[in-house]
Amino acid sequence: QMRPDGTAIDENPAPDAEEYFATALLFASHRWGNGKGIYDYRKEALSLLDVMKNRKSITGTVNAGKRKATLVSLFNTEHKMVRFTPDTDNFSKNGDHTDPSYHLPAFYELWAVWGPEADRAFWAEAAKVSRDYFVKTTHPKTGLAPDYANFDGTPKAASWDAGTANFRYDAFRTA
Repeated sequence: QMRPDGTAIDENPAPDAEEYFATALLFASHRWGNGKGIYDYRKEALSLLDVMKNRKSITGTVNAGKRKATLVSLFNTEHKMVRFTPDTDNFSKNGDHTDPSYHLPAFYELWAVWGPEADRAFWAEAAKVSRDYFVKTTHPKTGLAPDYANFDGTPKAASWDAGTANFRYDAFRTA
């Protein structure tokens, strides 16, 4: 995310973007085949999927060296759900949680077929978990999801904005 002057607001990923990148690369592989180097779409997709799920903890500086951060994988493997952020500093302030709009079970079903063989069972289960999660996290009367939620489906008010427990900007993608 960038400011109008080109400086970074946050150098951490938004996990839904990586989900779309990996899926687009897999579709490109199946549509046009694979070339060499960065044009080997399948290899690039499998590499991305591997680090999305299996990345080991890494510590370094972010925001132009202004802050030290420890990042982990984009998926919580215990809950089999995409995280809101891989930044453990955010966990200490807000707990490890998710964004319902980041849940893309149709993608996970494709990854269970086309993704790294070692992780295919995980992706198949993640698809099921995400579909079940939509039922848990949506309001029983309105059917609307909150922007952020805990892994049990309850709305999550972020430390910087209590409104994230409501249906807003991110949650529009779930309606």
